[in-house]
Amino acid sequence: MIVVDCKDVLPIQHELLVHVADHVEAIPVIKHNEFILSPIENEDKIEYEQVKKTIREYLDSIGEGNNFTVITDSKKVLIKSINGKKINRTSPTVRTMRTCCGL
Repeated sequence: MIVVDCKDVLPIQHELLVHVADHVEAIPVIKHNEFILSPIENEDKIEYEQVKKTIREYLDSIGEGNNFTVITDSKKVLIKSINGKKINRTSPTVRTMRTCCGL
């Protein structure tokens, strides 16, 4: 399981989560300022370096690669602004999943 801290890139958190989970073949779980990647099979392992590389590629693809760095500490992958720049996009509306019983 790998935790990715998205505090500095919250407007693109959902897009980034989908991109990274697809490329590293992981099950994503979104939290308030971060997301968690878990292996699909218990015996599989997700590599920190692959996650970092995929995040960097995504940031480069949207023209933000020079403004952010991707680092790891002992517990998380951190996406940090290099020069204090923020991404100015509106976040997509996240729909909540509702369940209905008795239909």
